[in-house]
Amino acid sequence: MKESIIFWLSNILTFIGFALLGYSIYEAVLLGYKKYREEYIKKVGTELNKNFMPYSPEQFYKNTILSAIGMAIVGYLLFDSILFLILFGALGYYLPRMFLLLTAKKRADKLELQLVDALYVLSNSLSAGLTLPQACEVVSKQLVPPVSQEFGLLVNEMRLGVPFDQALENMAERLKSNNFDLLVTAILISRQTGGNIAEIFKRLAESIKEIMRLEAKVKALTAQGRMQAVVLGGMPFALAFVLATISPDLMQPLFNTPQGTLILFIAAIFWLIGIYFLRKVINIDI
Repeated sequence: MKESIIFWLSNILTFIGFALLGYSIYEAVLLGYKKYREEYIKKVGTELNKNFMPYSPEQFYKNTILSAIGMAIVGYLLFDSILFLILFGALGYYLPRMFLLLTAKKRADKLELQLVDALYVLSNSLSAGLTLPQACEVVSKQLVPPVSQEFGLLVNEMRLGVPFDQALENMAERLKSNNFDLLVTAILISRQTGGNIAEIFKRLAESIKEIMRLEAKVKALTAQGRMQAVVLGGMPFALAFVLATISPDLMQPLFNTPQGTLILFIAAIFWLIGIYFLRKVINIDI
């Protein structure tokens, strides 16, 4: 009888110990998830606000999770492989962020092109007798987004009591553009030392136009290299598709066996390394 009681008591204590351990793990995972979610929403919210995109960070996060789950299901249904379930899930998770990054890059490129027009408007406004803050307001009203949005935000910050120099530095911090840094530096220096700032803006516009011309020339000269990089990067997938179409029986072991999964994993690593070095070769900074 005593041995039976000890046996059941030890089992109960063991069960309670495992239950407490499981609960502790659950709480730790839940806490980590909440912290990651908050940081993700905060970071994405900053990017959305910076690029004037009308999306809710919370909804963006939900769409990211749904995209990851949906792509994981598609990958498993297409290839019947845990590896492709993970790969497609990871791809689905990063697709919304890729969309956000591409949209931000497109907006940044458009800003660079509009900067020359903004400099000429600033120069003409100053020549007409307006002050520099008034000239910035003219830019926000006469030009089109996205440059009008940035200068409009600059004007709104000044109306709220932010000093003009600080508002300029805030704009440079948001945009993180070398050309806009030149503009902000020119304005700050001219305000401290004096001089014909309207003429400075015209010369700066000419300099930026020359930089853009050189960048366009470099892109034209490296166009063939970029196309070769695209072809080389897509060739493994094209060959895999052709072989799977011609002889699917020979390709099945790659997706259905541990050895095939390992080969695909190693191939993916070498593919990523190759893409990294190709980008290093064809991307030239001026």
